[in-house]
Amino acid sequence: MSEVTKKYLDIKTTKIREFRLPYWEIDSGKPGPCFLVNAEQHGIEVMGCEVIRRFCPVAAKKIRRGKFYLLPFSNPPALWNRRHHIYSGPGESKGMGHDNMNKGWPGNPEGHEIEQMIFIIHQSLAREATHNIDMHCWSRFNVAEAGPGDNGETVSFALASALPLVDIRKGGYDDLPGSITKIFARTGRPSFYVEFSGQYTLSEKQVNLGVRMLENCSKHIGVFEGEPEGTEESLVTRDGLPGPVTVTAGMNGLFVENGWEPGDYVNEGDLLGTLFSDSTLETEEIKAPLGGLLSAYGCHRRLSDVDLAAMHPYADKGDTVAKIIAGKEKK
Repeated sequence: MSEVTKKYLDIKTTKIREFRLPYWEIDSGKPGPCFLVNAEQHGIEVMGCEVIRRFCPVAAKKIRRGKFYLLPFSNPPALWNRRHHIYSGPGESKGMGHDNMNKGWPGNPEGHEIEQMIFIIHQSLAREATHNIDMHCWSRFNVAEAGPGDNGETVSFALASALPLVDIRKGGYDDLPGSITKIFARTGRPSFYVEFSGQYTLSEKQVNLGVRMLENCSKHIGVFEGEPEGTEESLVTRDGLPGPVTVTAGMNGLFVENGWEPGDYVNEGDLLGTLFSDSTLETEEIKAPLGGLLSAYGCHRRLSDVDLAAMHPYADKGDTVAKIIAGKEKK
């Protein structure tokens, strides 16, 4: 078993109080890839933090060559704020503000405080790494996915993840010019982002998916021995979801879910849920119009990442309650 070394980066910026940023380094002592895994660029996206914690002893036991940099908390000030960014207030979504960490790579020592923090991480860890997985989360209503660019080596790296959906992005990360994945892409190094299903919370199922993903990708690049497992479970799409079928509410009412989760496969005719009318006390069953992958499930609206009302299960007629990508059906 290789030794796990806990190390720290000294974070000093113009505004954020000074702190030490911890990470784990696992070095096999043999030449090979340098695999950076990072999580929590946004303060409400904590699933990847626990994924890294559980993966660390696995990596120490199974590493055969190369080394890992495991950074579970990329942006502690946002974590302390318990919102997306260090200055986010109530109702402000991820895209707001200059303090969005994933828009500032590779950082700038003379820039604003987030760029200064990024610069320290980039110079110390990201610049040396040959491979990267950048872990995020979106709302619980959306399926967990890997988002690689369309470079061949990056695609094969992401396909090894065995996440429910692998959405290959045509043109790479041109819409994410300041992201860590774009920085890696510019220098020809395989990197992809992950979106787990669920913010503000920890899910055993999602964490297990993440640990398997890191084991699989480590096998793919030869840091671990063996072959990736479960890759046949993924649905692979290119350049955005291929016209998922949207399932809507046929009347106003409370949408009572039927135990499904994003990432589940359904068959045509499966009961997705029931609408319960507040005006007539009548019910309406919502059934799957086709078989495929539930890419979204549950009544939700824009800003469901920050607004409790947007997550409310009361649906107006025409509101989306599920999206299904045609493909494999459940066994």
